[in-house]
Amino acid sequence: MKVKFLFVYIAAAVAFAAVSLWVFLSRGRNGRAIRAKYRMGGVMLTAWAMLSACSCNGPVQVTCYEPVVTCYDTVAPSDMVSVTALDDSSRVKPSDTVKVTIRNHSYTRYICRITATERQDELIQSVSFEVSQDAPQAEFEFTLVDTDYRGHAGVSVAGIVTAEDGSQTEVVVGTTYLNII
Repeated sequence: MKVKFLFVYIAAAVAFAAVSLWVFLSRGRNGRAIRAKYRMGGVMLTAWAMLSACSCNGPVQVTCYEPVVTCYDTVAPSDMVSVTALDDSSRVKPSDTVKVTIRNHSYTRYICRITATERQDELIQSVSFEVSQDAPQAEFEFTLVDTDYRGHAGVSVAGIVTAEDGSQTEVVVGTTYLNII
């Protein structure tokens, strides 16, 4: 069966080459030659599809191409951090409430550090909090301390991992900025 379609494809390729030469010699002005070229192209595509369909082994399969990716499951992003004022803006005043939201959290303990970016990362405030393991989203609110600093402040949120020997390691999961006014 394969050999028969291979000969049909070779014959269609030769006919397509002849018709293409006819179109070339007529400089594309002959309508019959162009229509014949389109028809021969269709015959070639059909013959190629039949050749590839009959060369497959096993259950019914449209083409013989193996899929490159067999699993389309993507890894869900974890520890997506959002730090805003209570009104969902990035502008806060001292003594305002700051809201930390972590979607798809992977740690039970976090630490949030606010640093002054224009003062060589001077620490303004550090707050730690715990999250229940079964909650889909972690939300925590705290009050920004009274400070004389005004301007951009870096906010980093780190997950805390406690080893068996009692030592703690911090893994930064998100950084963002607030504007202290």
